[in-house]
Amino acid sequence: MALTCALTACHKAPAPAPASKPLPTFEPITVTTAKAETRKMPRYLRVTGQLVAAQDARVASDGSGKAIEVPIERGSVVKKGDILVKLDDRTATLSLKEAEASVALAEAQIGLSRSELKRNEPLAKSRAIAEADFLKLKTDLAAKEAQLASVVARRDLAQKSVSDAVVLAPFSGTVAERMVTVGEFIGPGMPVAQLVETSRLKLAVNIPETAIGKVSVNQKIEFTVGSYVGKVFEGRLKFMGAALRESTRDLPVEADVANEDGKLKPGLFAEARIVLNEEAATTVPASSIRIDGVRRKVFVSENQQLTERLVEIGESSADWVEVRRGVIAGEVVVLNPGPEATDGVPVKGGAQP
Repeated sequence: MALTCALTACHKAPAPAPASKPLPTFEPITVTTAKAETRKMPRYLRVTGQLVAAQDARVASDGSGKAIEVPIERGSVVKKGDILVKLDDRTATLSLKEAEASVALAEAQIGLSRSELKRNEPLAKSRAIAEADFLKLKTDLAAKEAQLASVVARRDLAQKSVSDAVVLAPFSGTVAERMVTVGEFIGPGMPVAQLVETSRLKLAVNIPETAIGKVSVNQKIEFTVGSYVGKVFEGRLKFMGAALRESTRDLPVEADVANEDGKLKPGLFAEARIVLNEEAATTVPASSIRIDGVRRKVFVSENQQLTERLVEIGESSADWVEVRRGVIAGEVVVLNPGPEATDGVPVKGGAQP
């Protein structure tokens, strides 16, 4: 009987296999889409450079004397002709008054000599006076006219000394540094302030030898600075160097940059690109690109399903980005893909904005 039980146990039906798990399903997501288009995209020459002031001067005094007024501070904004420093002008003023009196005296003496010459001229013609005496009157008048010219020059020099007692701003700008204080003696040629024009800047860049033929005056240049991330500034090429630098084989070039709001400062480092031309390229809206680390990807809607594509991007213009590889013109891409957008997810909608 034990043997019979053993044989019966050996012929038991096998246990049923566990049921397989159902494949996961995704709910369709609603998306907004747009078509990849062929557009004209700019081509750039990328260079680096530095912003410099259009005008940067250490303003010096032409006069001498003690500073009695210094109405500027570092950072003061001044206009052309504003007072930077005023010197004690009392000595210069007294010298001017003395010179003016000398001029008045010389003019009076000339008037008298001319009258005397005019009165004696008929007498000389009629030989009522000696010719030598008449020549003496002429010589005396010439000497007094020369003396007048001398005192007029001294008066003008005194007037200049009075004018030089006030140091004026030679152009509109911002005071970068004040170099004198009230009570300090200032001599001719001594710098009193450093003045920088910031309403207009120059972007100094160097063009490689191989690219010189691609750039010209008045060409557009775009650049960014570290102080304003994401903001693009513009300028125009204005000056091109006459010769290449031998050590680096590049050409110095300057661009004119408007800076009315004063955001940009001289000395800022800039990453720039010069617009060369435009070429047809496949583009997608910038909002369709998802950035994952160093990878750029888009989601293409095909047959109501998403397909993830890794893309290589190129230049950008306005709200469009060039795609060099990964998408072709006419394909439909998802705008602003959220975290729910993954490869293989079904979609619905797909309305274009």
